[in-house]
Amino acid sequence: MKKRFLSLILIATMAFSMTACGKKTAEQPANEVKDESENDSYCYNISALLSEDNTYNQVLLQGFTDCLTDYLGEHHFKITKEAVDEENSSDMLVAHTISKSPDMIFTAGKSTLLSAKKGTEIIPIVATGIVDFKGTLRIASLNGKSWDKTTGTNVTGVSSKPSIVDQVSLMIEATKDLQTVGILFSADDTDAIYQNEIFEAYLNQAGIPWKEYLIPSPVETSISSEEEQNSTALSASKYVAFSAKQGMNNDIISLDDSADPGLNSTSSTRVALVSEFWEGGKVLPVTEEVSEDESAEAKDTTDKSTKDSKSSNEEEETVPTLEELISEVCNECSAIYIPYGSTLSSEMETIGNITTAAGVTVVAGDTEVGEHALVTLFQDPYTLGYAAGKKAVKVFNGDEISSIKIGSGDGDDAVKLYNGTIAEKFEMEFPKSFKELNEFLDTYEYGSTTTRYTASGEE
Repeated sequence: MKKRFLSLILIATMAFSMTACGKKTAEQPANEVKDESENDSYCYNISALLSEDNTYNQVLLQGFTDCLTDYLGEHHFKITKEAVDEENSSDMLVAHTISKSPDMIFTAGKSTLLSAKKGTEIIPIVATGIVDFKGTLRIASLNGKSWDKTTGTNVTGVSSKPSIVDQVSLMIEATKDLQTVGILFSADDTDAIYQNEIFEAYLNQAGIPWKEYLIPSPVETSISSEEEQNSTALSASKYVAFSAKQGMNNDIISLDDSADPGLNSTSSTRVALVSEFWEGGKVLPVTEEVSEDESAEAKDTTDKSTKDSKSSNEEEETVPTLEELISEVCNECSAIYIPYGSTLSSEMETIGNITTAAGVTVVAGDTEVGEHALVTLFQDPYTLGYAAGKKAVKVFNGDEISSIKIGSGDGDDAVKLYNGTIAEKFEMEFPKSFKELNEFLDTYEYGSTTTRYTASGEE
């Protein structure tokens, strides 16, 4: 009898110990561990994988880390950070991470999310720095129903897609004579195409004509030797655009037994589209007539240029330069949209010089593009990282990750920015609701406007 009594005590003690080191409930905020026994020494091991070791991803991670500190307490989790570089691909980082069996994987950027999702179906993955979760994870809508924002897998997170409707409003507000809009895209830039199509839908609602322009991407898509061996000339991994309007809801026909969509899918290729309201380029204001001598000189120059061009192209057709393509856009459009994270970011100095000289408004999806655009919206990545941290807390509290909805940034927190140098050339003055881009970025402290959780449970 005495042995049985001792056994019961031992079982009760073990049960209490497991409870103390287990998951916190929603009714018991995790950061209350500060008032608990020192024996409560649970610690979650988290691997943070950055697709690129840049400021944006670092700030995302800082927001994520601070959120866990606020909710769990800094002694109850440990984060190990690794970033993709020339020597370590995302697949390599994930393989190394999974070998250590972490309690959770945090990813910033598309490449690490895709590798993590491919590498494990068990370890919870909280991701951010993703524009389009549905397209990235190839989540197909069933029976035409709207996506419920859950992945049904071991992934949740927070989207970094800015508010597109606010960008449309920004374009209307910042363009003196908005007649037509140019939409730039590269065939392999699926995130840009996704945002462009949403932007176009809002322009359609406003009755504003738009036209897409295919611009060759300056960024060469790198694929592994294994992918090269298994891919076709038009590899789905490089060219499939997960269209916001049509791509993921199509009946996909594969070329072989692989999971990649085939070229027979309507989302497998992307051509430049034109809105139903398009009736030709913008109407230019009447300018002073040039003299006959100036006109004749211009005509001679044009004829000579055309003749030389035809002569040099008798054997092969020339490809338009970036300058020629952007000049064409400026001749037809009064404003241009370049979305968040566009692969054209590295070409923005050239694009900005041409558009500024032509007096064409450029609305940028992020501040990197905004350095050479008239206006843009700023969304603090710290806030997105902090929101991703809340998703992680839900997982640790016992919520089923497959049912935790993908979050998004709060459009009300976005700051309207204008480029003072370009505004001066356009002879434009912006109201106090706008901030000058360079002045704002020089003084802004990441996370300074984010409402954080406190020990009292208030936010």
